[in-house]
Amino acid sequence: MRRKILLVDDEEIFLRPLARTIVSAGFLADTAGTAAEALAKLAADEFDLVISDVRMPGTDGIVFTRAIRESFGDLPVILMTAYGSIKTAVDAMKAGAQDYLLKPFEPDEILLHIRRVLEIQDLRTADRYRTARNQETFDLRRTLVCESDAMRRLQQDVGGILGIDTTVLLTGETGTGKQLIARAIHYNGPRRDGPLIEVNCAAIPETLFETELFGHARGAFTGAVADRKGMFQMAHGGTLFLDEIGEVPPILQPKLLTAIQEKKFLRVGGTRQIEVDVRIIAATNKSLEEEVSAARFRKDLFFRLSVYPIRVPPLRERPEDIPVLAEFFLQRFARKCGKKIDPPAPADIAALRAYDWPGNVRELENFMERVVIRAAGTDAGVASALGVPLSEAAGREEAPYPPGLPFREAKERVVSAFEKRYLSEVLRRAEGKLTEAARLAGMDNKNFSEKMRRHGLSLDAFKAGQSAG
Repeated sequence: MRRKILLVDDEEIFLRPLARTIVSAGFLADTAGTAAEALAKLAADEFDLVISDVRMPGTDGIVFTRAIRESFGDLPVILMTAYGSIKTAVDAMKAGAQDYLLKPFEPDEILLHIRRVLEIQDLRTADRYRTARNQETFDLRRTLVCESDAMRRLQQDVGGILGIDTTVLLTGETGTGKQLIARAIHYNGPRRDGPLIEVNCAAIPETLFETELFGHARGAFTGAVADRKGMFQMAHGGTLFLDEIGEVPPILQPKLLTAIQEKKFLRVGGTRQIEVDVRIIAATNKSLEEEVSAARFRKDLFFRLSVYPIRVPPLRERPEDIPVLAEFFLQRFARKCGKKIDPPAPADIAALRAYDWPGNVRELENFMERVVIRAAGTDAGVASALGVPLSEAAGREEAPYPPGLPFREAKERVVSAFEKRYLSEVLRRAEGKLTEAARLAGMDNKNFSEKMRRHGLSLDAFKAGQSAG
C-alpha cells in the first residue's frame, strides 16, 4: 500500500516541486497552505506522514505539531525551516516532531529523511505487536496439549500451513479451542510481527457490523466527526480472525466477500477505496454447508473461506486427552492460586472420562479452575466436585452433571450420558458388529454410526477393549 504524505507550506513555489519529488519516489502526496487547512485534511483523510514548514501565517509549525499530537496520536511529523537555530530545533523535538530539516535541501536528502522516519514508525508498530506476542508464547506443542491421534493429526495439519500465507477455516463445536489455534497459526506464521485483530461476529449488532469491520468516513452519520478505521484496516500487514463467521448478516456477506477477494473496500459513507494486506482466519461452530443449503450463507463466500479447512474435534471424540488436559489445567491454576495440589487420582480420571463435556475444553478448563479454588488441601476432589461417584466405571446411576445446573442443560447431559451407555451396551451384545448393533437398537447403520461418533465411540476401540478383557 502506497504511503500518503501531507505537505504543508505557504510558499506555493516551494510546495509544488516538493510534491513532484515525493510522488516520483512512489509516494502519494497532498498539499496545504496553512495549518488550519492541513488539520481539516487530516480529519477528512488518512496520512502516514506530515512534512510542515515552521514559519507560516496564522498557526506556526511548532503549534501545528502539538495539535497533531493531541488529535492524531503518533502520526509522524518532519518540520523544515529556512531559519534554523538550536532553539527552534529543540522546540520542534519537544512539540513531538520526529525530524528537523533545513531549507534548501536536495531531493535525495528529503527522501532519505522520509524513508528513515517511516521505517522508524514501522519498527515501533512492529515492536508493539511483538511485545504483546511475547507476553504469551503460542508454541504449537504447548498450545495443543494432547495425547490423542485426532489431535496429533490436527497438529500436523496446522503445522503444514504455518509458513504459508493462506486463508484458513476452523470448524468445530464451541469450546474446542479454535481461537487458540488461530492465534498459534498467526504467531508462528509469516505475519507474526503484524497485528492479530480478533472479531467475534456473534457479538456485533447487525446495525453496527459494517462500521466495525470496514470503518466509517467523517459525516457518514450523526456523530461521525472523523474518519474511523475498521477491523480490516487495523489488521493491515497481519491477520484478521473472524470468529463465529456464520453469524455475519446475509446483507453484508457480499461486501465481506469482495473485501477478502480484492483486499480493498469502501468505508461506510466513504468514496475512496481502502487497500489492505490482510490474512483471513475464520472459525465457526455451525455447519456452513447447511447454512449454504438454507440460503443463510453465500456459497461463494463459503468457498472463499474454506481454502484450507481444519476441523477441531470435540472432547468426547478424544477422551485420551482428558487426563493430560485436566492435569495441565490443575497445575496451571494451582500455581495461580499459590496452592500445592496432587495430580488427579485414578478415580478422578475415571470420573472425568465418564462425563461427556458438552462445553468441551473450555468447560473442562473452567471446572478445573473451580475445583482448585475450592480445594482446602492437596486433594482437589475432582470426582465429588463433578458429581460422579467412584462407582462410575461400573456404570453410574447418579446425575452425570455438576449440581445446580439449569433444568434444560442438566436434562441434555443426562440424555447424553444415557445414549453413550446404551450404545456401549448394544455394541457389547452385538460383539462389536455395527449392522447387528444397529438392528438391536432399531436404527439404520448411518444413524447408529453418527451417534457413535458423537459420543466418541469406535468399533476399533470397542474390539480392542473386548480383546484386552
